[in-house]
Amino acid sequence: MSETAVKAFGKVPDHVPPELVWNHSLNAFTSELDDPFIAGGRLHEGPGIIWAGEASLGKAGWVLTQHDLIRDAFIDWEHFSSTRDTSSGEVLGEAIMRMIPVEVDPPEHHHYRYLLNPLFTPKHVNNYVDMVQQTCDRLVDEVAKKPECEFISEFGELFPNSIFLSLVGLPQEELPQFLAWERQLLRSGDQADFEKSQEAAGLIFQYLYGFVTKERENPNRTEFMDTLINGQVDGRPMNDMEILGTCFLLYVAGLDTVYSTLGWIMRHLANDQPLQDHLRSNPQDINKAVEEFTRAFGVPAPHRRVTKDFEFHGVTFREHDTVLLPLYLAARDPRVYPDPHRIDINRGARSLSFGTGPHFCLGVHLAKRELRVVIEKFLSRFSRISMQPGEQYEYHTGGVLGVDRLPLLLEK
Repeated sequence: MSETAVKAFGKVPDHVPPELVWNHSLNAFTSELDDPFIAGGRLHEGPGIIWAGEASLGKAGWVLTQHDLIRDAFIDWEHFSSTRDTSSGEVLGEAIMRMIPVEVDPPEHHHYRYLLNPLFTPKHVNNYVDMVQQTCDRLVDEVAKKPECEFISEFGELFPNSIFLSLVGLPQEELPQFLAWERQLLRSGDQADFEKSQEAAGLIFQYLYGFVTKERENPNRTEFMDTLINGQVDGRPMNDMEILGTCFLLYVAGLDTVYSTLGWIMRHLANDQPLQDHLRSNPQDINKAVEEFTRAFGVPAPHRRVTKDFEFHGVTFREHDTVLLPLYLAARDPRVYPDPHRIDINRGARSLSFGTGPHFCLGVHLAKRELRVVIEKFLSRFSRISMQPGEQYEYHTGGVLGVDRLPLLLEK
């Protein structure tokens, strides 16, 4: 370790073995190549557990780089807590609100999941299909008016935002405002962006707080909001902060993961004409494609907080240590997925892209349905999807790997 690196990233805690110290910024490292998944995958050549000089938002912490270690941490909620740490509290700007059920550990977590799970079962998600399809059709109709498309701003961001508004019962006229907040909230790669995220989080909090208060008196509220307002958690009704935290999570998680995953999928399809042609001719394989796409494009890097001193796979962790679980590293681990950067819709492998254990993604079935609807629609509506000649895509790293700009040609 060089003296310059030590000064740049601060003092390494005494319990961190020198051989596990990695004096780099994870965000900068994953931004070094044209593809952040391949850039991040270089970490698979080193230890499965590293101490990064900058793990996230300028702060040092542990980073797990291998699929099986990340899986074990997800399962071991007693040592790796999802409850609020200092950084997430700063992002939300409201210490009294928890994002439910993500920021709640068992056994309390089970009570919230018991209430919310029925809304997101595969069978119940069928009730949302018409709304999802109509939203997709409407947006594609607009995109199809010209041959060029900037996919992210003209579809990718709009699609999950519109679905969120429909689920909670907000008017679609609010879409421009929610888009502005989303862009400000979800671009927290450095400290300046982080401060903007704090501001956006506070504005969203204030808006949703007023909305939740009004919904209690609304006889025509949506099924989702009615469940939150009339449902019971451990024998009692949810309070406003719990309802607000659940809505906030639906907004952030649903938007960021769906739009980000869609961006990577469409980028891949635009550069893989044989796969496009195969899926058009064999639409029954789109479900397999969705499974492989979500395997390959695991986008988030959730945080965990160590609850007490213990040893994890031979490494001593201390209470309050921050641990990053990059699902994009689990997704491309060659120990689990041979030739991990290759898209193979016949791979048939399970993935960690939606987590595992008690915090397995609540909205997984809705998210996959949304992805399937979009892929089906674009492939059936357009005979060829490609990158615009001479154009380049743009992406960001951070808490989620996402595409910022994707200029496409859409041939009918």
